[in-house]
Amino acid sequence: MQIKTIAIVGAAEMGRRIACASALAGYRTILEDISASALEQGIAWIVQSVDDEVSRGKIGVTACAEVLANLCTANSAEDAAREADLIIETVSDEMEMKIELFTIFDKFAKPGAIFASTTSSLSITDLAAVTFCPERCIGMRFFTEAHAAGRLELVKGRETSEETVAACREVGRLMGKEVSVVSDELVMIARSGE
Repeated sequence: MQIKTIAIVGAAEMGRRIACASALAGYRTILEDISASALEQGIAWIVQSVDDEVSRGKIGVTACAEVLANLCTANSAEDAAREADLIIETVSDEMEMKIELFTIFDKFAKPGAIFASTTSSLSITDLAAVTFCPERCIGMRFFTEAHAAGRLELVKGRETSEETVAACREVGRLMGKEVSVVSDELVMIARSGE
C-alpha cells in the first residue's frame, strides 16, 4: 500500500503541524477545516514554517516551492477524503465527532484508503467499528511536546492490519519521526489507571 496523498481534517495546531510535516516529506497534502478562518490561518502558518526552513538552510528555495505546490485545501471532510490514500483526523477528542468523521471517511474515501485518528484518549477499535474497513483504521499520535517532538506512536486497533501499520510507519519515517507501535488495548488499560 503506497501513500501518495494525505488529507488532514482539522487545521488547528495539530493539523497544521501534521500537514506541514506531510508536505515537507513530499506528500501531496490536503488540509481541511470547516472554518474558513482556521484553514486560512493553518495555511499561513505552514507557509511561514516552510519559509523558516529555507531561512535556516534546511531546505532550498526550489524545495520550498515544491513543498508549497504539494499543499492544497478542501472545504469539507468529504472532499478531502475523496482523493487521499491516508486521512488523518485531528479534531477534539469527542467520540461523537470522531465517529461522524470516520463514517464520512467510510462513505467518501477511495477504496483502500487508511483512516487515522490522533486521539490520545479514545479507543481506535471503537472508532474502527463504525466503518466497513476496521483493518485500515489506526491511531497516529504525533507528539508536540519539545522533549518528544520527533516521535510518532501508531496505535493498532483490534483489527488493524500489518499492511496498514507498515504504510503508516513509512509515512512517519519520511516525516523524520521515530515511530513506535502499541496496541489499543494496552493504551486503554494505561489510560484507565491514570
